[in-house]
Amino acid sequence: MSRLEEQVNVAVPAQEVWAQLHRIDEYPMFMEGVKSAAAHGSSRAHLDVRIGDDEQAFETRIADRGKGQVMDWTVDSPELKAAFAVNPLDDKHTQLQVRLEYDPDTVRATFGGPKGFAQVHAIEDTVRTDLEKFKDLLESRH
Repeated sequence: MSRLEEQVNVAVPAQEVWAQLHRIDEYPMFMEGVKSAAAHGSSRAHLDVRIGDDEQAFETRIADRGKGQVMDWTVDSPELKAAFAVNPLDDKHTQLQVRLEYDPDTVRATFGGPKGFAQVHAIEDTVRTDLEKFKDLLESRH
C-alpha cells in the first residue's frame, strides 16, 4: 500500500470543517471526478465517479472517532482507506489533515492513468487540488 498525507489550513472553526465533511451530497463541489454522492445513514455513502471516459460507482464505509476529530473512509474495490483529521488551531482556524492509503496497481487498473511515479504525482496533485477547493468552499461561506 502507498500512503499519501496532505493538509490544509482553513479560516473557519473546527465544527464547520467537521460538518462539511459530513455533507456527503456536496462532495462534487470540491472532489475532482465525483459526479454525485449520497449518504446512506450515518455509516455509508455512495459515490458516482468519472475519471476520463470511465464511470465507476463506489460504496464507502464511514466511521467517526475521536469525538469530532477523525472521519475514516474505507472503500473495498478498489481498496482505499482515508482518514480526515480535524485539528483546531484556534477559535477561527482549523487544520484538516488527510491520510490516504491505496494500492497503486489496483487504482491504475480501476481508473487507468500513468504508471509508477507519474501516477503517484497525479494522485498527489488531485488531493492537493481537492483540499484547496474544500478550503475555498468553506471560507466563501463564512
